[in-house]
Amino acid sequence: MTAELHHVGYVVEDLPAAAERFARQYGAGPFYALEHIVFDEVTYRGEPALYDHSSAFGWSGPIMVELTQVHDAQPAGLIEALVKPGDGIGHVGWLADSLEDEVARLEATGLASFHTGRIGPVSAVWFDGGPLLGHPIEVLQRRDELLGFYDMLRRAHDGWDGQDPYRATKEPPA
Repeated sequence: MTAELHHVGYVVEDLPAAAERFARQYGAGPFYALEHIVFDEVTYRGEPALYDHSSAFGWSGPIMVELTQVHDAQPAGLIEALVKPGDGIGHVGWLADSLEDEVARLEATGLASFHTGRIGPVSAVWFDGGPLLGHPIEVLQRRDELLGFYDMLRRAHDGWDGQDPYRATKEPPA
């Protein structure tokens, strides 16, 4: 089984400024931002955790870009596991038809999961990418809700004139 890279994430200090920069320099966007994302469940190393962040999602050519501003993460190990702002790729991600099977596959290769999150029907597991990658990997359960959101982002990017690159929203637009 080969994982198909779906998106690349970057940790940034200022989400609106990063969206403007990615739009201007790379033609990425527009970015739809979910601010202070509230999880139904979040763990770090199997224990309950806090992960307060905002993420902005936009398309760039054949791949989605996720920009993330971390507001708070507890325990301290969680924030240390995330790449510091400006230190390169924060994570790469892909979708799995079976999250359980993909977790088992990655663990069998020696990768260790360190973080999970669930919002409604959407679940993700994060892995330490180790020395080979130097950044985390996020695997998301393939869901119609996610696919609809990603399709909307792609349609918004097609023919986009570069204006209004940062669009804050309470819910992922359909």
